[in-house]
Amino acid sequence: MPSASNIRAAFLLLLAVQVPAAMAAGEAIQSEGQVRRTAFEALNRCSTTRKQQACLEASDALQALIRQEEGAAQRIRQPRCFGALTHAETVLATFRWQLERSDNLQRVIDAAAQQCPLASGAISQ
Repeated sequence: MPSASNIRAAFLLLLAVQVPAAMAAGEAIQSEGQVRRTAFEALNRCSTTRKQQACLEASDALQALIRQEEGAAQRIRQPRCFGALTHAETVLATFRWQLERSDNLQRVIDAAAQQCPLASGAISQ
């Protein structure tokens, strides 16, 4: 029968192994949320200001978010997010050449934001 000190040592060892993994997972979720937040802030700035530099920054931020969301786990967790983001990418490219109106870009941004909520634990329908 294991002694109390052996049980305590095993518990502390298990805790020591799990804490760094949990911290890394928490940092990854925070990083994912930051990428998402940065992309949508940049997209909204592009739509509002209608300036080429703001739209170039939005395009770069959107590309980073698309790369983040194209993984299998993200597609299972939020199945419509990737499609909404690639649609936003297409409209942004068109908008940058002034073939779209700002309100259309804003509608697409809003729709993508609904499909890609900041609370990444939720499964979208």
